[in-house]
Amino acid sequence: MSDLKIESARRQLGTALALFLRDVDPVSVHCLAGGGSELIEFYAKKGGAEPFTSHILKTWPNIDIKALRKVQRQYWNAFKHASHQYSGTERDDDELLLTFTDQQNDTSLFIGWYDYALATNKLPIEAQVHQAWYIALNLEKLHPNYSTEPYEQFFPDLRSKLRAEQKRMLNQRIEFARADRDVMSDPHTEARALTLGWSPTTPP
Repeated sequence: MSDLKIESARRQLGTALALFLRDVDPVSVHCLAGGGSELIEFYAKKGGAEPFTSHILKTWPNIDIKALRKVQRQYWNAFKHASHQYSGTERDDDELLLTFTDQQNDTSLFIGWYDYALATNKLPIEAQVHQAWYIALNLEKLHPNYSTEPYEQFFPDLRSKLRAEQKRMLNQRIEFARADRDVMSDPHTEARALTLGWSPTTPP
């Protein structure tokens, strides 16, 4: 298990989420989230972790992650590849990229941080709240045996709001959660900032 690889994924996901919360540069958010997600997915599987090991995530219903992965990488691949892998011919992704919006980052960030929780058994508070926010926006993805009520209470009428208001509510709830001493002192809450430096000669 490479701690440095996990730390690399953490920095990509952290910077992606920090940019997302500031509502800037959605392409960079998507590329960083894609790179971090690809790395951390491997280590989540290698570690044999069980789903939703974060203390916040344990309270939320299961989600069909397999279905979400189908849409996770299409824009990321279009952004990072100029040509097809085997033929070397130029990719024609313009039609796809014209449909890209910041909303595609919702799923990429959700899955990346979901796998980070599996690999490390902890999440920054910003990622914890983003997980709940994502579910509140996608209630139809919940298993029918689970109630939508906790998400609707945490983010009232979220799906009816304009995008700017949805993200304002996300940031507001992060600040609310950050003020909760019990949540912040929980060992499953990672206290480090979203954006971090890098010193590969020093253990993380």
